[in-house]
Amino acid sequence: MTFRVWIARIAVVMLAATVLVPGAQVEVWATPLTLVETLDELEEADASGSGDRSRSEVIETPISFSAVGFEAPAAVDSIRVRTSVDGVEFSPWDPMDFMDAEDGPDEGSAESASQATGKHTEPLWVGEASHLQVEVTGGSVATLNTSLIDSMGLSGGPVQREVQASIPEASASGLNIISRAQWGANELLTTKAPSIASQVHMGVVHHTAHASTSVANSYTREQAAGLVRSFHAYHTTSLGWNDIGYNALVDRFGRIYEGRKGGFDRGVIGAHAAGYNTGSFGVAVIGNFVQTQAPSAAIASLTDVIGVKAAIHGINPAGWTDRMSGTAWRPTVIGHKDVGQTSCPGLIHDLLPTIRLNARGYSAPALAPVIDGRFPDVPLESPHRPAILSLADAGVTTGCRENAYCPSDTLQRAQVSSFVARAFDVPPAAGVAFPDVSTSSVHAGSIKALTQRGWIAGYSNGKFGPSDTLTRGQLATVLARSLELPMPTPTTDPYPDVSRHSTHAPALAALRNVGIQGNCGSGNFCATDPALRDSTASFIQMARSVRSTR
Repeated sequence: MTFRVWIARIAVVMLAATVLVPGAQVEVWATPLTLVETLDELEEADASGSGDRSRSEVIETPISFSAVGFEAPAAVDSIRVRTSVDGVEFSPWDPMDFMDAEDGPDEGSAESASQATGKHTEPLWVGEASHLQVEVTGGSVATLNTSLIDSMGLSGGPVQREVQASIPEASASGLNIISRAQWGANELLTTKAPSIASQVHMGVVHHTAHASTSVANSYTREQAAGLVRSFHAYHTTSLGWNDIGYNALVDRFGRIYEGRKGGFDRGVIGAHAAGYNTGSFGVAVIGNFVQTQAPSAAIASLTDVIGVKAAIHGINPAGWTDRMSGTAWRPTVIGHKDVGQTSCPGLIHDLLPTIRLNARGYSAPALAPVIDGRFPDVPLESPHRPAILSLADAGVTTGCRENAYCPSDTLQRAQVSSFVARAFDVPPAAGVAFPDVSTSSVHAGSIKALTQRGWIAGYSNGKFGPSDTLTRGQLATVLARSLELPMPTPTTDPYPDVSRHSTHAPALAALRNVGIQGNCGSGNFCATDPALRDSTASFIQMARSVRSTR
């Protein structure tokens, strides 16, 4: 048996240095420096069983370890491991879960170029062990690479110390977040600068799935930070990622941990959902919840993280987005399984509808100047600017292009269908409702969904005219229908320039009755004029306010 040792150590001078800090409040953390040791091969036992099963000898490991992971050839079908503190009493055989194809960096990213090749397992948390035995099917144990991780100081390794003038805030959100320094991130393992996305559109929920039995969910308060350290070490040293894959983690006690470095308030690109990392944030609940539900404390903190991150990035956590990985519409908060062949996040996925609703209404006041600085092409004195920013905060609009809203542009009928669908949280429907709406159109699902609800209608010739410019009168009718307002023929003209017998008069009168009014000058409505992006935002925001009180 040969050994290749990767032991992350900190310079003695760093441990001995005296750090002078200003102020009277001094916080000091002392955490074990995580050790990682790799066994290049395992010795196969003489009696390896039957068939294609291969079992190793019982091995006394060079270091005591709290977690273990494996790299295996593609032919290996399964791996089981059992561990022991003394080499006499062993744990039950634990099956190892292989990493999903949907784990890791986005394809084509700089981080993916350094990602380790081969077939890897999830790390298995064992708590404490100094002996192990491994069994595989489909190959030989001698072909495995074994990563032993000591994130709890079991081997008497060095301690890293952090001294700060005060507890470092991982964010400006007001959340009580355990910072990287506090949980003991070994920054020597994270040497590359984080990549930042200009916009964030989605949150992805995970569980860490670090064991297949109850040990995954029975860790103690004292061990929780060690689990985070083990993920950090495994993701960087074994998988070749730049940093821990998640942006935030939550333990079973409800404590929140800062994940990948770069700032909780920024769009840090993680390695938690391949193909969906750029433009999303990933939060993982520490545990395996395939067979049991996560504790209520963990779900409450998960909701807090999603709510605050959504507020920071202007996302409606109960809304939908088509800005991620192609043109498909998806909820803005999803589970990992929604974008790949994985069981993650287990039974937590069943709670996502409630989590989405409960995550609404959070705020990030410290970031208000940043959010208000968006869309510089909308004049500060514009009466429509508050509505535009409010809809952006809710994730209804991100503008016409990067850092622009195009307030004076007209809107097509298809575009307004998606605008209204997002504003009222209407999920897209499959198929098309009109022959002139292409199945490949990004607006097809919204047009179909609003048609099914009776909110929009086509022309008398059976077509929809998706590229036709929407008129102000048509917009009024769509909004009145979306609010399900009664629309009898009014007894008087709703506006000086709109006859009570005209097509859109019932809708305009109904909207006026609930306080939604428009004025294009001299008290007129200009129902046949094109609907512009800025005034449309005001109409939709008013309709959302009315809807919230009904």
